Amino acid sequence: MFTPAKPKLRYQLTFEGSWPTSVAFLGSGRRLAAGNQLGQIFVWELPEKPPEFKAEPKGDRQAPNVWPVRRLDGHGNEISRLAVALDGKFLASSSFDRSVRLWPTNAPVTGKIEVVLDADSRKREARRTGKKESSKEPGVTVETQIECELLEGHKEWIYTLGISGDGKRVISGDAASQVIVWDAATRKSVATWAGHPWNWILAASLSANGKTALVSEGRYKRDDFDIPSPGLKLWDVATAKESLDILKVQFPKFSPSERSYNSAQMWGKFVGAGLIASAISPDGKLVAVGQGGETGTGTVHLLDAVTGKLVRDVSSHGSGITDILFTSDGRHIVSTGRDTCVRICQVADGKEVAVLGAPRGGQFKDWFSAVALSPDERTIVATDIAGMIHVWEFEG
Repeated sequence: MFTPAKPKLRYQLTFEGSWPTSVAFLGSGRRLAAGNQLGQIFVWELPEKPPEFKAEPKGDRQAPNVWPVRRLDGHGNEISRLAVALDGKFLASSSFDRSVRLWPTNAPVTGKIEVVLDADSRKREARRTGKKESSKEPGVTVETQIECELLEGHKEWIYTLGISGDGKRVISGDAASQVIVWDAATRKSVATWAGHPWNWILAASLSANGKTALVSEGRYKRDDFDIPSPGLKLWDVATAKESLDILKVQFPKFSPSERSYNSAQMWGKFVGAGLIASAISPDGKLVAVGQGGETGTGTVHLLDAVTGKLVRDVSSHGSGITDILFTSDGRHIVSTGRDTCVRICQVADGKEVAVLGAPRGGQFKDWFSAVALSPDERTIVATDIAGMIHVWEFEG
């Protein structure tokens, strides 16, 4: 059972050079992967005991760094999401290069390469000391891996990715509003459908058994009143048919075909700047969606998966949410966002029981971009856009 007791910051992993966008644990709390805007995916093996942190805590740096051990080579553009099967046998990745890739986590090494992951720190040190930037100093040597399964079918940037609880199906959605559900074993598409052609698929999740999909679509476009209405629907994967229109339940007068300023006033407060994060509870009874973008609320909506009715709002990331997940027992929801915090709330009453991190200067200062929970639920990790990966451990 997940118990968020006495979280302690154990590591702060340096991943500079471009925004880290996604993170996932690979079968244990000691092995994790993170991707960035350059299309790079690195893998870290965390020691049981962190190295001695010799420096005095200064600024955002409060815990020691450990360098990655492997780089997964194949994507040619930004990594949008990472997802992993609970057994940790493969890592799924989606990218703006229009592909989904499945990486076996026990794949052999292809080669070795030297990489520099502290380029920003080197530049800051050069400015501080007045010395020439030490870009020619050695970096860190990592293994490389190219073995993966390439899933092709999208024709536009892929924004979102999810995996079923049993690890048998993967879902992805793109900027042309196309959704594809894949069979992880055969690497084949088992279902595909599309929303409004002007919209993007902002978030997509699968139920534990992979039979139900939760899909959020929308488009962030404030300068045009004639914008498509957003979509938030549950789909039956077997038939690729819509099973519940959640926005229609929230707003009975809502008309998806109406694209006007008046329509936006109806759903704007609920949707915010877009419902960009989603999750389905392990028992399939609740769905969760988080308000992203530059919004003043950053709320997670919990909704009944049968009726579509709002159960309650939980959490609040003042400048927008970026990622959410349920714990394995479904009793807590974990969210992160532009306030540079990870917030843990009870599903039953919405009570916030833990906050990891602290606001660090507003929504444009190092906000968190993704969050993941280890299989044993004793370790939690969040990436920030300044190039740092924060790892906390809970007592227990």
